[in-house]
Amino acid sequence: MHFADHEELAKRQKRRERQRRADIIWNVLTGIVLLCTALLVGVMLIIFSNPQIPLNPFPPPTMPVLVQLPTSTPTQVKLPATWTPTPKPTEIEIIVVTETPQPSPTQQIATSTSYPTVNNGNYPFAVEGIPVAMANTVFHTNDATCDWQGVGGRVVDLQGKPLVGMLIKLTGTYNGRTIEMTTLSGGASAWYGESGYEFVLGTKPIDSRSTLAVQMLDQALMPISARVVIDTYSTCDKNLTVVNFKQVR
Repeated sequence: MHFADHEELAKRQKRRERQRRADIIWNVLTGIVLLCTALLVGVMLIIFSNPQIPLNPFPPPTMPVLVQLPTSTPTQVKLPATWTPTPKPTEIEIIVVTETPQPSPTQQIATSTSYPTVNNGNYPFAVEGIPVAMANTVFHTNDATCDWQGVGGRVVDLQGKPLVGMLIKLTGTYNGRTIEMTTLSGGASAWYGESGYEFVLGTKPIDSRSTLAVQMLDQALMPISARVVIDTYSTCDKNLTVVNFKQVR
């Protein structure tokens, strides 16, 4: 006959209780880990589907706003119409008569004087009269000196009214150097009237024959007058060459 050891049974019962409680704790911890894993996976899926949600601790940078380009064709800006000369086989040039008589005081060129206009070619502007060589004292009454040489004049419209802001160009050779000067009418209004212009060539009058030319240009640098070929003189009474322009169309 076997007799049970009550103490041994009690110890076994206690060990089973402790094992059961340990199993419960591990089961609970395992459940918590599984639940956290599921929650983490769910959060990752949500962030993956929408990275901009507040749950994302590292949201992507905000992309710049796209510029919406217009779909319609923009209106073309048109510049003011400029006159284009009709090509001609040969270019007309005006040659200054070298033996120009010195005008008397009553015949001197002034802004109010009217001269015959010579229409040279199919241009909207033509030289008014012929270029005249005279002393610069006629216009530079206060600061005139013989140590000077230049070209000057004025520009008027169809009614003879001053035209300011017109482009005039002087080209050629003078005293062994190449000349290419531009100016606007109105820049020398103190001497030649409201639409006066002037080119200063040097500080000593010299002779030159048909090496310089004056011409009017438009805003596109296209000619709007014929080239006016001029002479210069080495005397003080002819150190200024006057070339006036008038609109003819």
